[in-house]
Amino acid sequence: MVGTTAAQLLRRAQRELGQIQSDGDLHTTFLHAHMAALRAGAAVLALHPAGSAPRSRRRQVRSVWEQLGECGPEWMPWAAYFAQGAAVRAAIETGRQVELTRQQADEVVATATDFLARVSEAVRESQPAMPVMPALAS
Repeated sequence: MVGTTAAQLLRRAQRELGQIQSDGDLHTTFLHAHMAALRAGAAVLALHPAGSAPRSRRRQVRSVWEQLGECGPEWMPWAAYFAQGAAVRAAIETGRQVELTRQQADEVVATATDFLARVSEAVRESQPAMPVMPALAS
């Protein structure tokens, strides 16, 4: 079930990344790339369910990026990179003016693409191997 949820989130991330048009608006490009990474991050979290014992009665709301950094050292650089762009994404979503260059938009697209590839590997590795069916004698 965990692998299925992660795979579904990864497919949503891939569709989000597919919405990017090479000559599109920089803000829209950034938004799609960051949202794709956010969904891919959620897929990683689905592969690493939190411990069952609550830390306190009232749990603090934490970002995907904070939680991703706790999934293992291999995820920390990704979490740090995308956490830096969260404020830009939020500003774009709320219609605030944000200055972006083509280079910045292209960088987040390239990084999101690489991140989705790494998450895809992790999801594949989490899938149980299909049992080999013995050949039926005729």
